Amino acid sequence: MSEKNNSLINRFFRSIIHWLSILFLLGLLLSYTSSMVSPNTFWFLQLFGLAYPIFFVGSLILFVLSLFINKKIKFYFIIIILGVFTHAKFFGVDFQSPNWDEFSKKELRIMSFNVRLFDIYKWGNSDLKDSEAEFLKLFEKESVDILCIQEFAVDHRKSEHVSVAKIKKRGHFTEYVSTLKQQTEKIETGQAIFSKYPIISSGTIGINTDILTCLYADILKDGDTIRVYNTHLESIRFQQDEYSLFDRKSTSSKNIFSRVGGLFSKLKQAYPKRIKQSKLILQNTKDTDFPSIICGDFNDPPTSYVYGLFDDQLNDAFYAADIQLGRTYAGKIPAGRIDYLFYNHQLAPVSFDILQQYKLSDHYPIVSTLRIKNTVD
Repeated sequence: MSEKNNSLINRFFRSIIHWLSILFLLGLLLSYTSSMVSPNTFWFLQLFGLAYPIFFVGSLILFVLSLFINKKIKFYFIIIILGVFTHAKFFGVDFQSPNWDEFSKKELRIMSFNVRLFDIYKWGNSDLKDSEAEFLKLFEKESVDILCIQEFAVDHRKSEHVSVAKIKKRGHFTEYVSTLKQQTEKIETGQAIFSKYPIISSGTIGINTDILTCLYADILKDGDTIRVYNTHLESIRFQQDEYSLFDRKSTSSKNIFSRVGGLFSKLKQAYPKRIKQSKLILQNTKDTDFPSIICGDFNDPPTSYVYGLFDDQLNDAFYAADIQLGRTYAGKIPAGRIDYLFYNHQLAPVSFDILQQYKLSDHYPIVSTLRIKNTVD
């Protein structure tokens, strides 16, 4: 090949790298803004937040390629450094540690888990021969003090599935509250909180048809009252058409443009509802003096505006985990981390884990151990 042809190929390759770098770095910058700009103003910025992992990994690959072709790389450093707090949300990098002298050595272990109705409709893992036994084994083995379940279900058919009594027995829980509502003649669904300690009061936030219910319970442990919120924010409500975009086994009669359009439409409709729900919950936390924990399925990634609302007022227990790329959604859509456990300044997490060894639902259980701040007499 002639020197002239080599030169043309090199120029073409450099040009491709140049324009791809501009696109990916611009996308990365926009993904940083998705947690700061309300979807009610510019909803499409949330799409850049959803695509953050793609823009981040793509930018890193292009950075490495740029090193080989002697391109200027200072813009990569600038843009990546600008997103240091966004990167921390995904990898669990903590920039400060609590002063443990201010906290009691007594610990509270809590689990949050979207169980997808305990697989009563057999949507889940076909390899599970007895899903009831596997769920109960999880609750017994992990031995948490408080268990918060989203998409909880009580099946009153003869083939009764995971019952309240069985969960209490296997998990050694003494207390239970829920928001169960009739779904079919024999099946009730909602949120539930189980506790090994007395529940002295409980309530719900948002009980009309437009706002999903958030359940909370005031739990008395060793003289301290902790308020625990269990929520499931508005689902995007994907159906077969949308799932077919991510899973080859899912089929659809619609063309690609109709399916993508439907996906964007459902995303756009869900964002304002989750904002409304989040603000109601956060307002309730302001109205209580108790140490507070908010956990559940938020249906939004760490780059979302909804996550930003909680992160502004509370702390994310994920930072107590070892550095990792957190993923709590186990389904077919690449949703990443959408289940959270937030806490206020009166608590501090000792540990946080995503229990990915339990593939019982389209979510993984999350578990955190926390300590309560010492009270000043």
